[in-house]
Amino acid sequence: VNACVDVVLSGVKLLQALGLNPGNGKDHSILHSRTDLEEAFVHFMGKGAAAERFFSDKEAFQDIAQMASELP
Repeated sequence: VNACVDVVLSGVKLLQALGLNPGNGKDHSILHSRTDLEEAFVHFMGKGAAAERFFSDKEAFQDIAQMASELP
């Protein structure tokens, strides 16, 4: 997750902390929800690739960024 902040963490652990379980992957050009984040993560990590996406929901993004900053 690129949050324009120096946070390096396990994407899998972040998804787990957010209560998300990997399901089907799907590319989203813009992320609107945690589900979109989960689907994009599965889609790109399954291919061994990284991707940057804009997150349109400010509150959801702030919640995710907060959770990321609290993980080791």
